[in-house]
Amino acid sequence: MSDGTVERTRESETDVESVATDATDGTDTTLGSLSEDATDTAAESSGSYVSVRALIVAFVAVGAGMTLGSLVPMIPFVAFAGIPVGAFLHGLLDRERRYVETAVAGGVLAGLSVVTSLLPQVLAGLNGTRLFAITAAVGLVLAVVGHYFGRDLRDGLTREL
Repeated sequence: MSDGTVERTRESETDVESVATDATDGTDTTLGSLSEDATDTAAESSGSYVSVRALIVAFVAVGAGMTLGSLVPMIPFVAFAGIPVGAFLHGLLDRERRYVETAVAGGVLAGLSVVTSLLPQVLAGLNGTRLFAITAAVGLVLAVVGHYFGRDLRDGLTREL
């Protein structure tokens, strides 16, 4: 048995002894503290799969990549090349996997980018919903691929040799 296990066992034995001494006083404070501890543990373990902060960071990273990509003149849809670049940087710099947030950011920003750039044609009769769906799917795939390669590089850089 390792030293850490022995220390944890000793700590739990002292906790049980302190609960037993509190019970002899006739007060019922131990039940309240035990239920509060259980509530705190349940609140900590019921984490969300999607983080709003990470979603905002993903929107900023993918949006910045699209903005930088759109600065290249005279080449259509080059802003889409910025989606994997922004997602790559997001994956490289974030400690946790944020595929859902990055996919949502890439899909929404790609769809909005194309629909707003072709807004006169959409108003004239082009099916904007189908156009949004197709470009959102392309943006989603590009964002996930970029995030994956960023996570892969981060894993390679932080792994001990």
